[in-house]
Amino acid sequence: MTQITLNIPDEELTFFMKLIEKFNYETIITDFSLSEEMKNVLDLRRATSKQEDFIPWNEARKKLVLRKKK
Repeated sequence: MTQITLNIPDEELTFFMKLIEKFNYETIITDFSLSEEMKNVLDLRRATSKQEDFIPWNEARKKLVLRKKK
């Protein structure tokens, strides 16, 4: 299965949902928020990360999938 995440402007959401319903796709809308503590942890990690340690998403995803299969 492929999962696609889209950012839809609020004023276009109704139109988009009607369009999706015509194709009979499953739609899941999730809203989440982060606490200030979580935001601070993320900010700290971004500030202390080294660019040479970054991994492209395609590589990271492959590693996660392989790890999940074990």
